[in-house]
Amino acid sequence: MTTATPAPRRKKGWMSLKVTKIEDETWDTKTFYLEDSVDNGCPFDYIAGQYLTLRFDKIAEKAVVRSYTMSSSPNQAGFSALTIKRVEDGLVSNWMCDNLKLGDEVRALGPIGKFCFDPHKMRPHLVMLGAGSGVTPFVSIVREYADKLGQEGAPKQMTLLVAYRSKLDLISWPDLVAFNKVPGVRIITTLTREDARSEGFLHGRPEIPMLKEVLAGTYADSSYMTCGPEAMMEQFVDFLKSQEVPAEHIHLESFGN
Repeated sequence: MTTATPAPRRKKGWMSLKVTKIEDETWDTKTFYLEDSVDNGCPFDYIAGQYLTLRFDKIAEKAVVRSYTMSSSPNQAGFSALTIKRVEDGLVSNWMCDNLKLGDEVRALGPIGKFCFDPHKMRPHLVMLGAGSGVTPFVSIVREYADKLGQEGAPKQMTLLVAYRSKLDLISWPDLVAFNKVPGVRIITTLTREDARSEGFLHGRPEIPMLKEVLAGTYADSSYMTCGPEAMMEQFVDFLKSQEVPAEHIHLESFGN
């Protein structure tokens, strides 16, 4: 007898999530751990790479909503987490980093989004490009699949190229270092404003010469995902198209602040 797959848990409409833990990732980035304000724990099932939409009614004249990808993974039970980076003129991001404290509640809708690994449509090698806080969906994805590579529903191999400004901006760095030691996971980090090549980093933006080096030999069996500045994503897509990567194997994600 076949056992039916349980329907995903999801609270309908806007949820109230309580901040239960705050971690400083870098000098300008914080991770907020969220649990259901009534029932505790994570009140929904989600897929690595999905996002929550937050609503704030009192930080501007009108209510504002913003969407943030969860940096946590479904295999981390009991909470969801958002990693938020301060940005120039970022209304909600900056307010959260400056004002949100333990015990506060936020209104959230979700989980939402299809920026996820789909084993039925994607190739076995998942290649990801992120920059700054654009690494968050990939942190979630790597956390979810690093110990499942080659199993049903998971990629066989993962490559992540991530760009930060300097060593002071290394979001989720301890996790990335640990996952880079897992067979089948390859994480390459480039610094755009600091030359630390003697310490194993690449130097410069992820532009054509770097993409050629990092992605060599991947085009026949890979699907590609990118999240970050628009110019970076556009260049990545153009480069992949020049390598005759089919459009259905190129996936993008971007949000406001």
